Amino acid sequence: MKRLFFLLLLPYLSFAQIDSTDIIVKRMMDQQKIVGLSLAVVKDGKPVVNKGYGLANVEVGVPVTAETVIRLGSVSKQFFTTAIMKLMEDGKLSIEDPVHKFFPDAPESWQPIKIKHLMSHTSGLRREGPAFDNTKIQPDLDIIKSAYKLPLDFKTGEKYQYCNLGYFMLAEIIKQVSGMSWEKYIHDQLFVPAQMNNTYVTDFFLIIPNRASGYMHRHDTLANANPNYAIRPSGGFLSTSSDMIKWEKIISEGKIILKKENWEKLWQPFIKMSEKADSKEYYGFGWALDEYKGHKVVIHGGANSGFRSVYMRFVRDNLSIIILTNTNEANPHSIGFALADYYFRK
Repeated sequence: MKRLFFLLLLPYLSFAQIDSTDIIVKRMMDQQKIVGLSLAVVKDGKPVVNKGYGLANVEVGVPVTAETVIRLGSVSKQFFTTAIMKLMEDGKLSIEDPVHKFFPDAPESWQPIKIKHLMSHTSGLRREGPAFDNTKIQPDLDIIKSAYKLPLDFKTGEKYQYCNLGYFMLAEIIKQVSGMSWEKYIHDQLFVPAQMNNTYVTDFFLIIPNRASGYMHRHDTLANANPNYAIRPSGGFLSTSSDMIKWEKIISEGKIILKKENWEKLWQPFIKMSEKADSKEYYGFGWALDEYKGHKVVIHGGANSGFRSVYMRFVRDNLSIIILTNTNEANPHSIGFALADYYFRK
């Protein structure tokens, strides 16, 4: 009799779970004036939520779905560090290699910088190359060389300072070592094995089915976000919540693309991110590591004009939350942590 009662109750329990997730997401979308949002929640290796909220395009009224293609921003950084680890695993480079091996005309002050420093934001380089312009398409190498004349901000390896320029350099290294563009290498070596068929480079001019528009608020009035013409490796990809679930499966299982021990190197603490004595926030290779209410979290956010995203992996809880939005004012971290609180209580 108890078993029969439980079976009869299951549909209502499932509805309550989905409904509670919806309530949290919709309430916070209203608070943050978010136009559209795609959500994936994976628990114990299984997707429990994969859906969209709001609009992908306001002007024609297209809703967000699990197949809506949204800019990842710096959530993309993990793809570059994974690609570097793949090249290392294949014997084509070492993360201990100095950058002068790939940029022989770089200034003397760059001599101490190794690949691992680019991956961990500890190189001492400025955040951006001076030549970077979001309105121009130009070679990555031109942006890298524009930083040659700049002094380092600090001694290499001394501390953490977020550096997009370092990821331009990683992209150029991938290109040199693989003999193909970084876009193609990452597509062929990462996305194809993961069956991520709807993950693309952020080419503004490419026709991409189901691509979301980006939005921002100007004086409380909704407007189209400034266009991003430049393809920047530091935030180089668009994806869907469905594809990101496939990626989560790949990295959680650790069976293909990389050996398990090399996957785990990506989220090993490399440098403390804050000078505060009580801070538990570290950066690994393309991922940050922290604690949230006693729960270990491996995390990275992303931001482009009109888009905000976050990828959270509560590894000890077997819970992952991926949020992609198409609104400048969105704070997906706060939504992710609110959802985590809900799933921790279950």
